[in-house]
Amino acid sequence: MRWAIITFFIALSTFAQERPIFVKFDKSQTSEYEEKFRQIEDTSLSELEAINKKIKLATAYKHFDDLIDALEEKIEVVETAELRYYLGGINGIKALSVYRLFALPYVRSMLINFKRAIALDPNYTPAIEAYIESLCLVPSIIGGDIRKAKELSNKLLQLNTVEGYFSKGFIAKSLGEKEAAKTAYSKAFIVLDELGFCSENKRTFFKNKSLNFSFKIAEVSAYFGLYPTIGLCAIDYFIEQKSYLYNIPLEWAYYRKAQLHFILGNKEQGRKSLDEALSINTSFLPAQQLKKTI
Repeated sequence: MRWAIITFFIALSTFAQERPIFVKFDKSQTSEYEEKFRQIEDTSLSELEAINKKIKLATAYKHFDDLIDALEEKIEVVETAELRYYLGGINGIKALSVYRLFALPYVRSMLINFKRAIALDPNYTPAIEAYIESLCLVPSIIGGDIRKAKELSNKLLQLNTVEGYFSKGFIAKSLGEKEAAKTAYSKAFIVLDELGFCSENKRTFFKNKSLNFSFKIAEVSAYFGLYPTIGLCAIDYFIEQKSYLYNIPLEWAYYRKAQLHFILGNKEQGRKSLDEALSINTSFLPAQQLKKTI
């Protein structure tokens, strides 16, 4: 079991080489956070109002322990696919932030909650997407299942063509099949191109998709060099919609934007995007390294 957990982290770290690390709780804000948390408890609110405020506060500060507790409390009051999906995602992030040997309960909870979300709403695509990726990354001994991931990918393809092809690309990439992954992702970008993605209403397009899906489009576009103009439109939307709900550091968005500009030959815009990334985080190594190469 110990080696299964280590394998899980090796798989995640392999992806992390090209993917951002999630935002973490800033310990320097502990006193500020605890004071705001106490204010919620001391205020005369209904049970559900208090829980909702705790969820919002813990989300904004990325205090994952309190967020997990608050989400579990809310689920006891009202259970929805969206809440189960959110709880699964936070458990996945938490698994990456603790010592490896203590990660197993969070990994299991992640899988259980994604599965429960799909049971509550079989057509809730963000949960299907997240469950597919988890099944690919987690070893079979603790719940991973490539066969099940492929089955769900076929279902997702029927529900939404773009998300379905993205899931197939992810499965292939997780298996080390880079060309197959590129082929699947290419099909997704062809659909986006046919939809006139850059000119359509993106708020409507992303309405029922995962919060990070626009970032994912840009990430894949930059990694494989696919339809960089579409990648730019996606990352611009991600940046415009920035929110306390985001769990991806914003400097990564500008870094992806820089990569896409360089692919298109827009060197000046690429440099500006790198400067934006470094203005947010002066020690952001990927941007520093890319800047040296140009």
